[in-house]
Amino acid sequence: MSLVMPIHAWPAADQVLWATLIQSGNPFEDHGALAHLRETSRETLATRYGRWLEWLRRSDPEALLEPPVQRATIDRLRAWLAALDHTAKMTQLMFVDGVYRVVTAAAPDLDWSRHKRLLGALKRLAKGGTPERKRGRILSSRVLLKAGLDLAGRRSQATQNALQRALKQRDGTMVALLALMPIRLRALHELSIGTSVYVEAESITVALSEDMTKTGVPWEADISEPAATVFRTYLTETRPFLMARGKQMHDRLWVEKKGAPMQKSTLRLRIAETTLKQTGIRIPPHFFRYAAATTLARENTAASKLIRPVLAHSGFETAEKHYIQATTLDAGRAFNALLQKKKNAGKVARNTCAGGR
Repeated sequence: MSLVMPIHAWPAADQVLWATLIQSGNPFEDHGALAHLRETSRETLATRYGRWLEWLRRSDPEALLEPPVQRATIDRLRAWLAALDHTAKMTQLMFVDGVYRVVTAAAPDLDWSRHKRLLGALKRLAKGGTPERKRGRILSSRVLLKAGLDLAGRRSQATQNALQRALKQRDGTMVALLALMPIRLRALHELSIGTSVYVEAESITVALSEDMTKTGVPWEADISEPAATVFRTYLTETRPFLMARGKQMHDRLWVEKKGAPMQKSTLRLRIAETTLKQTGIRIPPHFFRYAAATTLARENTAASKLIRPVLAHSGFETAEKHYIQATTLDAGRAFNALLQKKKNAGKVARNTCAGGR
């Protein structure tokens, strides 16, 4: 049984409240307090609030008869946290914050100071996420890039079976691209040829629109060599081969073995399994962002300044959004150059050692 109550099963008062909060219309109509949220953000918030309602249905069903704002008492939230004790602190924070955002949007003039203190305490407990989950799993972007290029190139070419060769080339290309451009999984999944991937004779550009980034800031960068070569191979040989197997016709970039658009869950799984086979460590897509930040931070102070534009973080100032939009292309090139510099330095070191023998 699901732990989340779907919207259509919410109490009538909650359904009305939610519809009011997300209501949007023309400039002359009233907008709900949450109308500014994008669809994905609304879905996430509704899921967290639905988790709260489902817990109440099971543990305190009479509470569902109360008005939504009044039922969100500190005592009930603390009881819910106790029931969530088996989950990570960050998960607990996200769930409680979801309820807080809904009820405070519905009644902004009420005194929510105790709720704020509860959230503050949860944030302190959740600070840094779950370190043990990341421990030993944050490789450098250079290592991840090499793993992807190796699979897409040498290892795929050494495979006799045409389908297996194509799948290795595809998976290696995904890993190499993500190492160079650590975009979020949703954006990676939504990439489409002609709308977010632009292929020219001399360049290949990945351009994320506002609705493809978490911050709502457009993001753009070119794919540099040697990743550009394996990416072109995927576009001109691998993808058409897979598309032909299922007689598919669409623009989505990543495809399954019979050419259908790859599901986000499949994309996540392929990246994790590919990195496990190539590096011995299972690296989920989001960890590529940690890898990029760590790689840049370890380099020097100047390189660390690239972290925000490379990861498409908007910061806190509106003006900074325009700065990031203008510098993502330069930042992407600088990050690619840094990885190439490290790769070349490694070759020089190996050649020097070999010459000294």
